[in-house]
Amino acid sequence: MKKKIRTLFIFLLFGATWIFLFRVTGNPIPWQIGGGSGQNGVSVSLGDVPAQNYDRMGFTGGFIQYVKKDKSWIVGTDRGEIFRFDDQGRQMWKHAVGDGSIVSMKLSDDESVIYAGERSASGYLYAIDADNGNILWKYASSQLIGADPMLRSEPAPVHLSTDREGHVYANFHRFVMNRQGNRSYQGRVAAFDRTGQVLWMYPAGENLDSWINWNDVSDASDKVVFSTSNYETDLQIRYHQTLYVLNRETGEKESDTLIPGEPLSGAAVMRGSPNFSADGQTMAGTASDGRAFLFDSLGRILWTRYIARPADIQGAWINAVGRDGFVIPEGVVFTTINTFNRENWQLPTPVIHPSSNSLFLFSPEGRFLFKYTARGEIESVSFAPGLAVLAVGRNVRTHDYTVHGAAAVSLTDGQELNFFPTEGPLQAASVSDDGRQIAGIEAPAVTPDGKLIGAYRFHLWNR
Repeated sequence: MKKKIRTLFIFLLFGATWIFLFRVTGNPIPWQIGGGSGQNGVSVSLGDVPAQNYDRMGFTGGFIQYVKKDKSWIVGTDRGEIFRFDDQGRQMWKHAVGDGSIVSMKLSDDESVIYAGERSASGYLYAIDADNGNILWKYASSQLIGADPMLRSEPAPVHLSTDREGHVYANFHRFVMNRQGNRSYQGRVAAFDRTGQVLWMYPAGENLDSWINWNDVSDASDKVVFSTSNYETDLQIRYHQTLYVLNRETGEKESDTLIPGEPLSGAAVMRGSPNFSADGQTMAGTASDGRAFLFDSLGRILWTRYIARPADIQGAWINAVGRDGFVIPEGVVFTTINTFNRENWQLPTPVIHPSSNSLFLFSPEGRFLFKYTARGEIESVSFAPGLAVLAVGRNVRTHDYTVHGAAAVSLTDGQELNFFPTEGPLQAASVSDDGRQIAGIEAPAVTPDGKLIGAYRFHLWNR
């Protein structure tokens, strides 16, 4: 009898504990809070997602943005859900916004609206109330650039930027490969006001025949810039310039810039840049061939630096792909990602390029200041005064599973100040405006020997 009473008591205690933690955290698996993320951190499940192969090119993603006014965090997931967490990692609200994965996300400058883009048959751009997660309006990418479900050509707003008036600027894109194996691109840039009305689109009368992956907007210079990512040099592309500068108010083209490709690297491709400086007078960008650029506001090149020269190793040309470019108070930041074989990016390279997975800081005049090298791919970069926070994901060349996590790097000398490890690759990271908290999204992965590592989790660490 006493044994039965003890067993019943244990179950009642467990149930009461679950109810208490659920009310406190808002998480249906609340015992994950405080578990699995190491130093001074909490960890919250973001739900189950299919674990991707560790070497897969397209990988599980996610987005994080800090909300200054109440020190909270907005998270967008591969499951098509938007979360808001407070500074203790407690869920404030969660909302499933659509049918596809979230592929872009941006908080309005006044922090009242979350803009999110999904990849799906319709490819909606959503405007979401940041206070409660309710959808304010949505716009289908298919209205702008079409869709072809039979060829699995799904449209999406692949990148978003916002201005101080609450307008959002979206790159819409879809890739098409027909049954004969012929490839083509359909894209457009469009501006929306706070109510979801289209202000302008570029081009006005047709789609771009180019892969457009990135844009940025400057209130100070009244300009929008977008860049192209056309790796294939054999396609006859009309919109083949490397970057285009548009008038922010009208969407009319003010200038364009073609960066000639290097003989060993093919086309000059920009995947995650350029970005404007705060005063709108300059832009920083990095090309896939390892060249870093500082442009003026019209896209004219002010200076160029090689941060990762392609190298001939045992007859294979390898390079560390450049991606990010930022102009910040401390200088001009550029990043590179994993080493790739230019001739066949799916094959492993014989060595690691010495400039891969690195962050570089230059002075505004182009003087080299320092280089920091992570042990895995730098998936995202976030800044606070004097500090850069990096999400460190997979190293598909070394298969070192201890490299994953969030790195805090000093912008004074490039020294690593903190590292918060995760089991699976860290796919996104962000830092609070005072540099005291770091948030990240971890993804699960399956190693080549079939082992599952990590889980889809939100992490929050105190520095």
